[in-house]
Amino acid sequence: MQRIARFAVKRRWLVVIGWIAFIVAAQALLSGLGGSTYKDDFKLPGTETDTVSKLLTGAGLNSQNGASGTMVLHALSGTVADDDQTVTPALQKLCAAGKGIATVNSPYGVIDCASKAAATTRGPATASLISSDKTIGIVEINWSAAQPRTSDITDVYDQLKTLDSSTLQVEFTGNAFQAIGQAPSGIPPELIGFLAALVILFIVFRTFGATVLPLASALAAMGSGLALIGLLSHVMSVASFANQLALLMILGVGIDYALFIVTRHRRNLLRGMGIEESIMLALNTSGRAVLFAGTTVCIALLGLWALGVSFLYGVSLGTAIGVALTMFASLTLLPALLGFLGLKVLPRKQRRAVADGTYVFTESHGFWYRWSRLVEKRRIVLGVIAGAVLVVLALPFFSMRLGSSDQGNDPKSSTTRKGYDLIAQGFGPGYNSSLQLVIDGPGAADSAYLQRVTTALKGVTDVAPSSVQAVPTGKNIGLIVFKSVTSPQDAKTTELVKQLRADILPPLYAGTQNHVYVYGATAIFVDFAKVLSAKMPLFFAAVIGLSFLLLLVAFRSLVVPLTAAVMNLLAAGASFGIVVAIFQWGWLSEFLGIGGAGPIEPFIPVMFFAILFGLSMDYQVFLVSRMHEEWLHTKDNRRSITVGQGETGGIITAAAIIMIAVFGGFILGDARVIKLFGIGLASAVFLDAFVVRTILVPSLMHVIGRANWYFPAWLEKITPQVSIEPPEPAEESASGSGDADPDEKRSLQPV
Repeated sequence: MQRIARFAVKRRWLVVIGWIAFIVAAQALLSGLGGSTYKDDFKLPGTETDTVSKLLTGAGLNSQNGASGTMVLHALSGTVADDDQTVTPALQKLCAAGKGIATVNSPYGVIDCASKAAATTRGPATASLISSDKTIGIVEINWSAAQPRTSDITDVYDQLKTLDSSTLQVEFTGNAFQAIGQAPSGIPPELIGFLAALVILFIVFRTFGATVLPLASALAAMGSGLALIGLLSHVMSVASFANQLALLMILGVGIDYALFIVTRHRRNLLRGMGIEESIMLALNTSGRAVLFAGTTVCIALLGLWALGVSFLYGVSLGTAIGVALTMFASLTLLPALLGFLGLKVLPRKQRRAVADGTYVFTESHGFWYRWSRLVEKRRIVLGVIAGAVLVVLALPFFSMRLGSSDQGNDPKSSTTRKGYDLIAQGFGPGYNSSLQLVIDGPGAADSAYLQRVTTALKGVTDVAPSSVQAVPTGKNIGLIVFKSVTSPQDAKTTELVKQLRADILPPLYAGTQNHVYVYGATAIFVDFAKVLSAKMPLFFAAVIGLSFLLLLVAFRSLVVPLTAAVMNLLAAGASFGIVVAIFQWGWLSEFLGIGGAGPIEPFIPVMFFAILFGLSMDYQVFLVSRMHEEWLHTKDNRRSITVGQGETGGIITAAAIIMIAVFGGFILGDARVIKLFGIGLASAVFLDAFVVRTILVPSLMHVIGRANWYFPAWLEKITPQVSIEPPEPAEESASGSGDADPDEKRSLQPV
């Protein structure tokens, strides 16, 4: 680390120019490729969803796998039928526009875009697309591709939105138009978080130079990281929310990492060190911790690949790239900028005192030393209170329901929410669902067998009988489309899918050569939740095991990593509980602009836990590394814990406040998933910094005593030697006997 710091300081112009060139090249390359191509690609090998998808593709029915969106027509005067002459020509133009559309079903007929004439064919099915009061109509737009180009969807929206008038309201809903419903408006949430971090940094550092440095390194990581993620989207499927999630992480951890290094550098300068020496020592101590923490975040994120769900590959790799670049910027660009800044990293009064050699640095004083002594004296009471708070907050976690929230949770001002509500108003909430039975076998074309299946389906509770309709397809493939009575995200709809698969359908194909599958959006997410739920315990165990091994090697202790693992589980459970209470139970959901209550997306727990694990490691490493350093000098457990907490409490909580501000800014975004990550991570960081690291960990370590640092001799022999924060010069670390009082002030004159 010292060689990296020396190179960055002595060749600082080269480092800065190199970063600028890297950012410009990445952005130029992305621009040359036409920008990012994000897409949500669900592939679930070994599931019923995957089986049906392959069947439809093999039968030449790719359009059944294609994306679909809905245009909702609301006649403000008269009936929907009055707009036939206006709407139908516009729909026919879509086929000739080259936007990849396969079919269009409207109240005025069916348009098959594969036909050269693209003529409108009227039939009895079109009548079901008009509400009973004739004022609301539905236009179903089906694409050939499962992942149409974003530009095609946007162009279709722009073209059809022109139909909106004083007599006809036009809204858009359905999965294909989800991005339209989440288009950013107003002040970007990342900008709000950025400005909040700027204010907090200025309060902490009280000088412009030190304030902008953490933001500069975060901006460099952002400019390069987002470009690389965009390039990644041309190589593999990257989910549409990956960009915002990576941005959230880059801002959060980037500012934190830089804050730790800059704070250590300022402390070194106040102790009289030269600028270059101070930067090298800051990187050799806090920089090592940043490297350790950042690497664990990346490892945890890449561990999501072990789940075998391709949807998470691009998200995890993209976010890991963002974190890695953030870490790299903190270890290269930041020291170069510190070299340019010199003593201006300090407030003016301190600069003058340091330059004159008159500044006296007193370390053991202030609020955090008083708090650390209070925790030491009241360790049992404070520890029990902190533990009880986490346990109570974690209780909702045990009622978590995994599934897909529907567009009824979109912002009320979005077109997707308006379209969803109009459909629910005219046809019932179940009409927003999209479910199918797919029959595979020789009986698929047998009218008697189809009739038997449709009759059985109509008699199932929570199925809308009038919606059941057989669709002719091919010799060995049959389709029966239907709607549920309840909304797509309703627990009853999920249970309907499970009931059909387990109880209703098996007797219908038992003893035959046929098989009947359940397909559709809700069925896909039932399989998604099943796959992830089965692998979730193993993933959690792997992440916790990794943290245990890393901390064991770093701190030469069995109890410290075990304590950290338990604390991380408690903190994760509490933050999960908050997410369930807000997003699933609906507590404060309207106040926070989230919309209605709904299930938690299946990928959220594993993704969330991977990120939370890394963030928790940050604070654990910075806290315990200082305690460990003091223990090596004094072998006094009480003093080690009190001094370690006293010296790191302020910087850990300042870093946490900044990260909370950054994550909290994303609450103002429109996407539900990003809101969930924002609230979940902000609450997790708050609990981790202000409850776990400030109260629970030191209280427990005081109770355990010298056993905190127990490490068997045989394990010492086989464990590799890895130092996160090597001891600083003797005069900086605590010295003397174990009886020294941590409140004793140690003053150092600059040299």
